[in-house]
Amino acid sequence: MNSAKSLLEVQEIDQRLAKSRAEYRKIADLLKAKGDLKKLRSDYEASRLRVLETRLEHGKLEAEGASLKEKIEGIETRLYGGAITNLRELTALEEEHNITKRSLAAAEEAVTPAQLASDDAALRHDDLQDTLAASEKQWKTEASEHRKRAQTVSAECTTLESERNSFASDIDANDLSLYRSLLPRKSGVAVARVERGICQGCRIKLPMREIARLKNSDILVLCSSCGRILLAS
Repeated sequence: MNSAKSLLEVQEIDQRLAKSRAEYRKIADLLKAKGDLKKLRSDYEASRLRVLETRLEHGKLEAEGASLKEKIEGIETRLYGGAITNLRELTALEEEHNITKRSLAAAEEAVTPAQLASDDAALRHDDLQDTLAASEKQWKTEASEHRKRAQTVSAECTTLESERNSFASDIDANDLSLYRSLLPRKSGVAVARVERGICQGCRIKLPMREIARLKNSDILVLCSSCGRILLAS
């Protein structure tokens, strides 16, 4: 009698082991990333910088407006004070006055959107601050639960590995080597049952000679279609 049945039992353990290992890795990644805290903290820091940037821009526009108003007052004092009588100088001063007034209008027009942007940035920052605080509090509880689950899953993996090694110790080394080589290439299914003449790995009906060889052979028989180890039901 060949070792296909024993290999199927090993495969069932390997599938459970793979599932447990995947769960453990998922928990480990979650703990490493601290849930969503890493992204939240990054968003919070970005919002903090955005608040500073918008406040700086708003302050810059207000300062520019104040400076332009002061400049206009100085120009108007010279322009209407009567001290300048030269026509060319008056024309140049009037042009400068007009340019400065246009600059002031543009600066004043930009102040309101800048103020709104600053207010919006501050609101988003406050919302993220509240969300982050709540998430950090919640994470303390979740992290404890994840660590407990990780310990449980780790223990399950250890038990399954021991169980697997116990089964594998009685299997022919060459058969076990073949199984190990097939497992990753066959999506975790290296051994397939044959039911009503059909390989359950690829769902293709086996030739009669292959079914006869499976029933009478003492060595492993591979499916001619998918290459999996066959086990007669």
